[in-house]
Amino acid sequence: MNTKRIIFWIFFLLILALIVWGLAVAMNKAPKVGPGIGTPSEATSTDHILGPANVPVTIIEYSDFQCPACALYYPIIERLTKEASTTVRFVYRHFPLFPLPHKNSIFAAQASEAASKQGKFWDMYKLLFENQTVWQDSNTASAIFEGYAESLNLDMTAYKKDFGSAEIKARIQRDRDEGDTLGVNSTPTFFVNGKVIVNPQGYEQFKALIDATASGGAK
Repeated sequence: MNTKRIIFWIFFLLILALIVWGLAVAMNKAPKVGPGIGTPSEATSTDHILGPANVPVTIIEYSDFQCPACALYYPIIERLTKEASTTVRFVYRHFPLFPLPHKNSIFAAQASEAASKQGKFWDMYKLLFENQTVWQDSNTASAIFEGYAESLNLDMTAYKKDFGSAEIKARIQRDRDEGDTLGVNSTPTFFVNGKVIVNPQGYEQFKALIDATASGGAK
Protein backbone atom coordinates (compact mmCIF):
# COMPACT_ATOMS: atom_id res chain seq x y z
CA MET A 1 0.00 0.00 0.00
CA ASN A 2 1.53 3.34 -1.03
CA THR A 3 1.96 6.38 1.21
CA LYS A 4 -0.92 8.38 -0.34
CA ARG A 5 -3.33 5.54 0.22
CA ILE A 6 -2.21 5.15 3.82
CA ILE A 7 -2.71 8.89 4.44
CA PHE A 8 -6.15 8.73 2.80
CA TRP A 9 -7.29 5.89 5.05
CA ILE A 10 -5.91 7.58 8.16
CA PHE A 11 -7.90 10.75 7.38
CA PHE A 12 -10.98 8.72 6.48
CA LEU A 13 -10.91 6.80 9.75
CA LEU A 14 -10.26 9.99 11.71
CA ILE A 15 -13.27 11.72 10.14
CA LEU A 16 -15.42 8.65 10.72
CA ALA A 17 -14.38 8.54 14.38
CA LEU A 18 -15.26 12.23 14.78
CA ILE A 19 -18.69 11.67 13.26
CA VAL A 20 -19.39 8.71 15.57
CA TRP A 21 -18.17 10.71 18.57
CA GLY A 22 -20.39 13.64 17.62
CA LEU A 23 -23.45 11.42 17.30
CA ALA A 24 -22.73 9.81 20.67
CA VAL A 25 -22.46 13.19 22.35
CA ALA A 26 -25.69 14.37 20.75
CA MET A 27 -27.57 11.24 21.80
CA ASN A 28 -26.39 11.46 25.39
CA LYS A 29 -26.75 15.17 25.84
CA ALA A 30 -29.32 16.05 28.48
CA PRO A 31 -32.57 17.23 26.85
CA LYS A 32 -33.56 20.85 27.23
CA VAL A 33 -36.78 22.75 27.12
CA GLY A 34 -37.12 23.95 23.57
CA PRO A 35 -38.17 27.32 22.19
CA GLY A 36 -41.87 27.94 22.66
CA ILE A 37 -44.21 27.38 19.74
CA GLY A 38 -47.14 28.51 21.88
CA THR A 39 -48.35 27.78 25.38
CA PRO A 40 -51.06 25.15 25.84
CA SER A 41 -54.07 25.92 27.98
CA GLU A 42 -54.00 24.93 31.63
CA ALA A 43 -55.28 21.46 32.42
CA THR A 44 -58.90 21.39 33.56
CA SER A 45 -61.39 18.80 34.74
CA THR A 46 -62.29 18.10 31.11
CA ASP A 47 -58.75 16.87 30.39
CA HIS A 48 -57.42 13.35 30.83
CA ILE A 49 -54.99 13.65 33.72
CA LEU A 50 -52.79 11.23 35.65
CA GLY A 51 -51.35 12.54 38.89
CA PRO A 52 -52.22 15.17 41.48
CA ALA A 53 -52.53 18.88 40.76
CA ASN A 54 -50.09 19.98 43.46
CA VAL A 55 -46.90 18.76 41.79
CA PRO A 56 -44.10 20.91 40.33
CA VAL A 57 -44.13 19.43 36.81
CA THR A 58 -46.96 19.03 34.31
CA ILE A 59 -46.37 17.13 31.07
CA ILE A 60 -48.89 17.73 28.31
CA GLU A 61 -48.69 15.41 25.33
CA TYR A 62 -50.39 15.98 21.99
CA SER A 63 -50.64 12.42 20.72
CA ASP A 64 -52.08 10.04 18.17
CA PHE A 65 -52.97 6.47 19.17
CA GLN A 66 -51.83 5.19 15.75
CA CYS A 67 -48.48 7.01 15.85
CA PRO A 68 -45.59 4.49 16.24
CA ALA A 69 -43.43 7.07 18.05
CA CYS A 70 -46.25 7.76 20.51
CA ALA A 71 -46.44 4.03 21.22
CA LEU A 72 -42.69 4.04 21.93
CA TYR A 73 -43.11 6.85 24.45
CA TYR A 74 -46.15 5.22 26.06
CA PRO A 75 -44.13 2.95 28.43
CA ILE A 76 -41.81 5.85 29.26
CA ILE A 77 -44.77 7.98 30.34
CA GLU A 78 -46.21 5.03 32.25
CA ARG A 79 -42.95 4.64 34.14
CA LEU A 80 -42.61 8.36 34.81
CA THR A 81 -46.10 8.67 36.24
CA LYS A 82 -45.43 5.71 38.55
CA GLU A 83 -41.86 6.41 39.64
CA ALA A 84 -42.15 10.19 39.79
CA SER A 85 -45.73 10.34 41.04
CA THR A 86 -44.91 13.06 43.60
CA THR A 87 -43.25 15.21 40.94
CA VAL A 88 -45.22 14.76 37.73
CA ARG A 89 -48.74 14.87 36.43
CA PHE A 90 -49.50 13.86 32.87
CA VAL A 91 -52.13 15.31 30.54
CA TYR A 92 -53.10 13.49 27.35
CA ARG A 93 -54.54 15.50 24.46
CA HIS A 94 -55.66 14.22 21.07
CA PHE A 95 -53.86 15.11 17.86
CA PRO A 96 -54.98 12.41 15.40
CA LEU A 97 -53.16 12.61 12.07
CA PHE A 98 -56.29 11.67 10.14
CA PRO A 99 -56.92 10.59 7.44
CA LEU A 100 -53.24 10.56 6.44
CA PRO A 101 -50.99 9.00 7.42
CA HIS A 102 -53.06 7.31 10.16
CA LYS A 103 -56.42 6.18 8.82
CA ASN A 104 -57.63 4.68 12.12
CA SER A 105 -56.35 7.38 14.46
CA ILE A 106 -59.65 9.26 14.72
CA PHE A 107 -61.58 6.06 15.47
CA ALA A 108 -59.09 5.13 18.18
CA ALA A 109 -59.56 8.57 19.72
CA GLN A 110 -63.34 8.10 19.58
CA ALA A 111 -63.00 4.71 21.27
CA SER A 112 -60.97 6.25 24.09
CA GLU A 113 -63.52 9.01 24.58
CA ALA A 114 -66.44 6.57 24.51
CA ALA A 115 -64.65 4.56 27.20
CA SER A 116 -63.99 7.79 29.11
CA LYS A 117 -67.74 8.38 29.35
CA GLN A 118 -67.80 5.24 31.52
CA GLY A 119 -64.69 6.11 33.52
CA LYS A 120 -62.35 3.87 31.54
CA PHE A 121 -60.27 6.29 29.45
CA TRP A 122 -56.92 5.13 30.79
CA ASP A 123 -57.86 1.48 30.44
CA MET A 124 -58.70 2.00 26.76
CA TYR A 125 -55.60 4.19 26.33
CA LYS A 126 -53.49 1.27 27.50
CA LEU A 127 -55.20 -1.26 25.23
CA LEU A 128 -54.89 1.00 22.19
CA PHE A 129 -51.17 1.59 22.58
CA GLU A 130 -50.26 -1.94 23.63
CA ASN A 131 -52.15 -3.43 20.68
CA GLN A 132 -51.37 -0.74 18.10
CA THR A 133 -49.87 -3.18 15.60
CA VAL A 134 -53.05 -5.26 15.71
CA TRP A 135 -55.42 -2.53 14.56
CA GLN A 136 -53.33 0.15 12.88
CA ASP A 137 -53.80 -1.14 9.32
CA SER A 138 -57.12 -2.88 9.85
CA ASN A 139 -60.18 -2.09 7.77
CA THR A 140 -62.34 -3.14 10.73
CA ALA A 141 -60.64 -1.18 13.52
CA SER A 142 -63.95 -0.04 15.01
CA ALA A 143 -64.98 -3.67 15.52
CA ILE A 144 -61.63 -4.38 17.19
CA PHE A 145 -62.21 -1.43 19.51
CA GLU A 146 -65.64 -2.81 20.39
CA GLY A 147 -63.84 -5.98 21.48
CA TYR A 148 -61.62 -3.89 23.74
CA ALA A 149 -64.70 -2.15 25.14
CA GLU A 150 -66.30 -5.51 25.90
CA SER A 151 -63.11 -6.67 27.66
CA LEU A 152 -63.42 -3.59 29.89
CA ASN A 153 -67.01 -4.56 30.72
CA LEU A 154 -68.43 -1.37 29.28
CA ASP A 155 -72.12 -0.90 28.63
CA MET A 156 -71.95 -1.65 24.91
CA THR A 157 -75.19 0.11 24.00
CA ALA A 158 -73.87 3.31 25.55
CA TYR A 159 -70.40 2.78 24.09
CA LYS A 160 -71.69 2.40 20.54
CA LYS A 161 -73.90 5.45 20.89
CA ASP A 162 -71.09 7.57 22.31
CA PHE A 163 -68.49 6.33 19.82
CA GLY A 164 -70.03 8.24 16.93
CA SER A 165 -71.62 11.08 18.87
CA ALA A 166 -71.18 14.73 17.93
CA GLU A 167 -70.15 15.43 21.52
CA ILE A 168 -67.18 13.09 21.37
CA LYS A 169 -66.11 14.22 17.92
CA ALA A 170 -66.20 17.83 19.13
CA ARG A 171 -64.16 16.89 22.21
CA ILE A 172 -61.42 15.40 20.03
CA GLN A 173 -61.54 18.30 17.58
CA ARG A 174 -61.10 20.75 20.46
CA ASP A 175 -57.75 19.20 21.32
CA ARG A 176 -56.72 19.05 17.68
CA ASP A 177 -57.66 22.69 17.08
CA GLU A 178 -55.64 23.87 20.06
CA GLY A 179 -52.65 21.85 18.89
CA ASP A 180 -52.93 23.44 15.44
CA THR A 181 -53.11 26.89 17.03
CA LEU A 182 -49.99 26.19 19.10
CA GLY A 183 -48.06 25.07 16.02
CA VAL A 184 -48.00 21.36 16.76
CA ASN A 185 -47.24 19.53 13.51
CA SER A 186 -46.09 16.09 14.61
CA THR A 187 -46.70 13.50 17.28
CA PRO A 188 -45.81 13.09 19.99
CA THR A 189 -45.31 16.73 20.96
CA PHE A 190 -44.57 17.21 24.65
CA PHE A 191 -44.88 20.37 26.71
CA VAL A 192 -43.26 20.53 30.15
CA ASN A 193 -44.70 23.28 32.33
CA GLY A 194 -46.05 24.97 29.24
CA LYS A 195 -42.88 24.83 27.12
CA VAL A 196 -42.37 22.52 24.18
CA ILE A 197 -39.38 20.19 24.55
CA VAL A 198 -37.03 18.34 22.25
CA ASN A 199 -38.18 14.73 22.59
CA PRO A 200 -35.83 12.88 24.98
CA GLN A 201 -33.93 9.78 23.87
CA GLY A 202 -35.44 7.46 26.45
CA TYR A 203 -36.55 7.29 30.06
CA GLU A 204 -33.33 8.49 31.69
CA GLN A 205 -33.20 11.66 29.61
CA PHE A 206 -36.87 12.35 30.21
CA LYS A 207 -36.42 11.81 33.95
CA ALA A 208 -33.38 14.12 33.94
CA LEU A 209 -35.46 16.84 32.32
CA ILE A 210 -38.28 16.35 34.82
CA ASP A 211 -35.87 16.50 37.75
CA ALA A 212 -34.21 19.63 36.38
CA THR A 213 -37.58 21.29 35.83
CA ALA A 214 -38.78 20.33 39.32
CA SER A 215 -35.66 21.88 40.86
CA GLY A 216 -35.88 24.97 38.67
CA GLY A 217 -32.80 24.06 36.65
CA ALA A 218 -34.26 23.51 33.17
CA LYS A 219 -33.72 26.32 30.67
